Amino acid sequence: MTIAKAKAGPTISPAQEEELSGLREDICSLGRRTTAQAIELGGYLARAKSILPEKALGAWIKAVCNFTPKTGRNYIAVHANLIDYKERLEAAAVAPTVLFVLAYAEQPDVERVISAIETGEQLTVAQVKAMVGAEARRKVATTDEALNVGGIAGLRKAAELKTTQDVAQFHGLMSAVLKRVEKAMEPIAKGRAVKKGMLQEAIVYDCRHAHDLLNSIAAPMKAELVAHVNWRPARLPEGSAWRTVQALLHRMGGVDGWPDRTEFVGWLQDEVIPALRFVVHGEALTSTEEEMEIADASDDLASQESAEASDRVQRGEEATLARINSMFNGMIAPASPAGASRKRRSVPSAVAA
Repeated sequence: MTIAKAKAGPTISPAQEEELSGLREDICSLGRRTTAQAIELGGYLARAKSILPEKALGAWIKAVCNFTPKTGRNYIAVHANLIDYKERLEAAAVAPTVLFVLAYAEQPDVERVISAIETGEQLTVAQVKAMVGAEARRKVATTDEALNVGGIAGLRKAAELKTTQDVAQFHGLMSAVLKRVEKAMEPIAKGRAVKKGMLQEAIVYDCRHAHDLLNSIAAPMKAELVAHVNWRPARLPEGSAWRTVQALLHRMGGVDGWPDRTEFVGWLQDEVIPALRFVVHGEALTSTEEEMEIADASDDLASQESAEASDRVQRGEEATLARINSMFNGMIAPASPAGASRKRRSVPSAVAA
């Protein structure tokens, strides 16, 4: 008796039993799990899923494939969700464990991970999970009901969920940026130049987004002097390591802030890589006076705009007050002579035609 007959019951037709038997042979003929074979296996299991009742599928997968039903469903998700990336994934020889993570990720995150692998980055499963925010999504999905809890306790829970997601995304971006910077520095060992333009193109937007995430996670909101101007994230405490990271990410998020070619490599070695390794690996960051004095142009510009806005408001109020005073003074005219008054009253009124 076949496994299909034993597990599926009377709902399986003879033709379907024969197809399940063929699928079993195809699966058993697969060798080690290369990228191509993982996607192919997912296709076989997807076909079996379309034949077997839901309750019978897990037992069939366990008997035929000798792994858990959860792993089987991961292979099915790989085939269903990553088929559009099949050629690129096979060319990059992405391991099945990484495919399992990507199978449940959003399209932009999948694209970012594949692009990083294509440039030669050796990403671990943990790094890929961080890049796509897998753990954060899992936690949010299991505690979604917390967003309906009121009061301070509910607000704290909502903040915890949001922070967890932001931190995972931030760490993923920073891991990718560190990998790209280290990859860009490799030509130095061969006496070649580091390609500044290529590195900028690869990481400038990730740095910009990471700067925004860090502000959202750790920076307090700063009230402006003018009430109608929106609050904005403030600088982290001067002299702190995270303040160095905050300022550096702002600088790296705009190409105009990068040093010229004569100072570029030294900047990467002395400031960028230590700060990124502090973020990604927790390595100690030794602050220097130069690092603590990195200019944050956005804060300076915002402060200038705020001051200008305050001046404009003040000037507007003064101008309005001056107009009111002028009108009020014009209404209090000096008393006219009696004759002139009588003369004005003697002028006949206009008559309608």
